[in-house]
Amino acid sequence: MQALEDYKISPVTGCLLRQPTTPPPSLLPFKRLLEHSHALLSSGKLREAIEKLPSLDMAQLKNHEEKRLAHKILAFLAAQYVWQTGDGDPAEVSPFSQHFLRLRNVSFRVFFTEFIPSDQPNWLPFIEVTADIELSFCDGAKIMMHIIDSVKKNNIKTAIECLLKLGDVISIMRQQLLLLLSELKLKAPLTHSYGVLVRLLIEELDPKAFYCELRPYLSGWSHGKISKGLVYEGVPDSVLTGAETGDLSGQTIPKKRVYLGASAGQSVSLQSFDALLGIEHFKDVEAFFADLRKYMILEHRRFIEDLKKHVHLRDFVEGSASNELKTAYNSCVKELLLFRKDHLLIVEKFIIEPSKMYAAKVEGLKSQGTGGTGRLQVELINSSPFLTVE
Repeated sequence: MQALEDYKISPVTGCLLRQPTTPPPSLLPFKRLLEHSHALLSSGKLREAIEKLPSLDMAQLKNHEEKRLAHKILAFLAAQYVWQTGDGDPAEVSPFSQHFLRLRNVSFRVFFTEFIPSDQPNWLPFIEVTADIELSFCDGAKIMMHIIDSVKKNNIKTAIECLLKLGDVISIMRQQLLLLLSELKLKAPLTHSYGVLVRLLIEELDPKAFYCELRPYLSGWSHGKISKGLVYEGVPDSVLTGAETGDLSGQTIPKKRVYLGASAGQSVSLQSFDALLGIEHFKDVEAFFADLRKYMILEHRRFIEDLKKHVHLRDFVEGSASNELKTAYNSCVKELLLFRKDHLLIVEKFIIEPSKMYAAKVEGLKSQGTGGTGRLQVELINSSPFLTVE
């Protein structure tokens, strides 16, 4: 394993950029348009405004941070461009096709709150709380490196201490998850009990607003009238990012590309916890997570793959005679299981249940996560007793 910085994981902010960099001049018109996009979206004039944007000078994007910033701005604009009129008339051609091609190795996910229009209150909490969870992972990543070192040195005492700390980090992330899509942090600090948080979450939030207004913009190009994907003009069919799920080998002209929407499975934190703890999923779930890793930047993807390849924590625990070590390991596994179950509770309340009530309004969206998560719930119910070590 290399140092966290080699995987572009900051010791201060984890997988997030410490501070969004100042946009280069060529990117400023795109940033300004995004800041005012809500009004244009409401009036049905956003597509026209995007089509009038000047050409983006990619040569001005000098470093990784500027490229990630550009990708975030373009990703927000592209989602609004495609779904401006909802499922009734989505765009069939992706804007910024060639720009996305050149930025394909930077993160697909969108976390920067300063580019969310201030008059879109339903967006801000989603972005802010998701970022809070990612920031908490920063401590977890550093602890993971200490665990790896303790396994190499056969230092059981340090491994126990670090596993207990890692369990605490996952617990904090789990509590933050319950604030997702809400302004609950102003009303229920983390000292509240889990039950109180769940009740407040359900009482305070409007599932209809999320399902009908926000979710379509997070769902990629894989459903409804564009279930066969979008045309990426100017991008040769032979050039692939690795994340395509559509078939580009057929006779259809022009070719279309299918890309999944945003998903918690694209988070480095969840997949790296699985990799460190040696947790394996059903084959189809593993394949799904492998597909989602293609949406990560290369360094983050390599971090998870290196954990899978080089770290054998579960074997270390199973081969140890220390009951204290096994208890510490099991506590991490149980916290991670609770985190996933809480996430599925939110999926149930804000996607599955609203889909039954508002399907006619957003008929193209399936009753599953924006990235397509579905099977994991069955897996957690059926396999949870087998995840711990005895």
